[in-house]
Amino acid sequence: MCRQDESRLARFTATLGFALDDFQLRACRSLDEGRDVLVCAPTGSGKTVVGEFAATLALAGEGKCFYTTPIKALSNQKYSDLAARFGDDHVGLLTGDLSLHPHAPVVVMTTEVLRSMLHGDSPLLDGLTHVVMDEVHFLADRDRGAVWEESILTLPPAVRLVSLSATVSNAEEFGEWIGRVRGPTTVVVEEHRPVPLWQHVLAGGRLFDLFSPVTGTVDEQLVRYIAHRQLVEAAPAVPGRGHRRRRTATPGPAGADRPEVVARLEAETLLPAIWFRFSRSGCDAAVDECLRSSLRLTDAGDIDRIRAVVEKHTATVPPEDLDALGFAEWLDGLERGFAAHHAGMVPVFRHAVEELFGLGLVRVVFATETLAVGVNMPARTVVLERLVKPTADGPERLTPGEYTQLTGRAGRRGIDTEGHAVVLWTPEVQPATVAGLASTRTYPLTSSLRVGYNTAVNLVGRLGAPAARDLLRRSFAQFQAEMSVAALTAAVRTNTVTLHALDTELAAAEGFAEYVALRDRLVAARGAATSDAVTALARAVRSHPVHRRGDRDRLLALADRRRTLGADTDGMRGRIATVTGRLTDTFDGVLALLDERGHVLLDPHGGDAHVTDDGRRLARIYCTNDLLVAECLRSGAWAGLDHAELAAVASSVLGESRSRVPARSGSATAAVDEALRATGRMWAELAGAEQRLALPVSPEPDPVAVVAIHRLARGDGLAAAMRAVDSDISPGDLLRRYLRTLDLVDQTGLCARAALPVPGACAPETPTAELR
Repeated sequence: MCRQDESRLARFTATLGFALDDFQLRACRSLDEGRDVLVCAPTGSGKTVVGEFAATLALAGEGKCFYTTPIKALSNQKYSDLAARFGDDHVGLLTGDLSLHPHAPVVVMTTEVLRSMLHGDSPLLDGLTHVVMDEVHFLADRDRGAVWEESILTLPPAVRLVSLSATVSNAEEFGEWIGRVRGPTTVVVEEHRPVPLWQHVLAGGRLFDLFSPVTGTVDEQLVRYIAHRQLVEAAPAVPGRGHRRRRTATPGPAGADRPEVVARLEAETLLPAIWFRFSRSGCDAAVDECLRSSLRLTDAGDIDRIRAVVEKHTATVPPEDLDALGFAEWLDGLERGFAAHHAGMVPVFRHAVEELFGLGLVRVVFATETLAVGVNMPARTVVLERLVKPTADGPERLTPGEYTQLTGRAGRRGIDTEGHAVVLWTPEVQPATVAGLASTRTYPLTSSLRVGYNTAVNLVGRLGAPAARDLLRRSFAQFQAEMSVAALTAAVRTNTVTLHALDTELAAAEGFAEYVALRDRLVAARGAATSDAVTALARAVRSHPVHRRGDRDRLLALADRRRTLGADTDGMRGRIATVTGRLTDTFDGVLALLDERGHVLLDPHGGDAHVTDDGRRLARIYCTNDLLVAECLRSGAWAGLDHAELAAVASSVLGESRSRVPARSGSATAAVDEALRATGRMWAELAGAEQRLALPVSPEPDPVAVVAIHRLARGDGLAAAMRAVDSDISPGDLLRRYLRTLDLVDQTGLCARAALPVPGACAPETPTAELR
């Protein structure tokens, strides 16, 4: 590194107020040398410093830096951090529904915004020198991971990429792929946590260490206690002493109620704590349980501060909406120091909880696992009530990676000297199981790239079909597919050399191929029981010159070996083609359907493809049912609707429903009903085509929230909207669906997002000075 670069890094370090760790220095120096960087390190280790250095380099070189995050809330937090560091005039924010200083030299955005800019060749890309992808391990996310992979593949080569990830077990593999598609890449892996994490199991009101500080193995006291408890659980009832209490399907935590557990954590000075429960209703139920108890974690002097924060966040929400949201009970919990946190809450409530937790005024948060990869809310302690979580496919055990992600929230750098993870014992929990999760600190990063309709038209529009196929062949998905059949590929190479040698030797034996063909015909004739043919062919075989060769048997053995080896090799080639050709095969199927529907025009001779005007509109639509939306627009199925009706119908194609219960109050308007019927017919038509072409079938339209969305869109308010849906759709779910609907309506071009009202409970996430 030249002296100028060293002084630039030294000047950056001097502004931090702390010395950089070795892994941070290695990453920053590599970035300064013009290399891409992948940093894999535990939560709270300080890897975002490398992203801030990228912004510093961009500013120093009069370039631009884009800083991407997975979710809007994180983008808002990072905007606040960077604006405080570099100044409001130098930092912008783009989250889809919010645009602040988009021409600033440092712009924070969601990764979806970056992907859209790359697809659309946005003029904001001019002068871009650095891109930071925070939480790049989201690339493995089944629903959204393709966004990260597409962005990496389409990012201009001259732009330096900083990828920040949780610790993954295949960091070198991921870094090798980035190096292949983008150029020299430095992989920096840091396993050390700056704040040590202690593992515990809470059982029978006792807090046990999971590991012995002497041996490093599972603590013997814990093992003996659990063994004793399991014997008691399994013991039959004693006559005259009643029946042993039946074990419930969902046993309570550690044999105690939750308020008692919280009180125990407070007594052990283990607060503030994040208590993870894997359902929204479970989080709310835990808060209700605490409300029914005498638990209080705050002092009288905290109440005014709590109410001031709550007032700031809820000032725009009408009183009737607050009543519908259960404001009084929510505030009671806050004033006593506990709250829930999950995506089913309305944004204003969720943001208030986040701020109060950060201020230390809320001491316990009952949260779903989304908090582990979302908002920056580190705690002293993380509590895991269960090691099994519900999924769409049934209950699943936590993976080591998920356990690491959840417990990684424990221990606040600069505040705590140590963090604590507490697993609540239940009869199905074995200490060895917990130890296995806690000891395996990494998990693999796998591609989730899939070729959808929007992706296909954007790639074809920018690159053409042949180049789009080449890009897919360079994807991480393809890279991992090739790695998975590496042994087969090596075997094919070896077999090919052997086959060539066999062919050469057999070809040197004059007439041998003809002799083998006669023998094969003789075998076939015998199988068909044609005696005249058998006699003639047997005579021809015996009279053939090769039949009298002294090395005939050796040649026949070589021929048998060649036949067997050739069949095996062809089978391996087929398996390799099946694995490695999936992406391009799907791409070709997608193009075929887009050609049938008039969104692209395929060259009948197998050459390039041309995107039509309808296809260009599809290229601007980003949702699960992008082709269905485009077809409804093309066919006029949504024509003639007013703005509120359009929003109502559009809400049915988002593909994210948590409920299949129909709306209580029937239809919104006759026009909405007709548009929904037309949308359903279009979906059925497209689903049939997808099945015919062996493509994944897009989600069926779901009208569960249509009436509620219509009421929100015409300005009736949240309370009125909630009366139109079944109770298992939470206000937070409804508002999130409404905000996503506004995005989709804006993409259609039929209505601007700004033409539709935003309820006060949505609280547009505008960063404020209070957040910085």
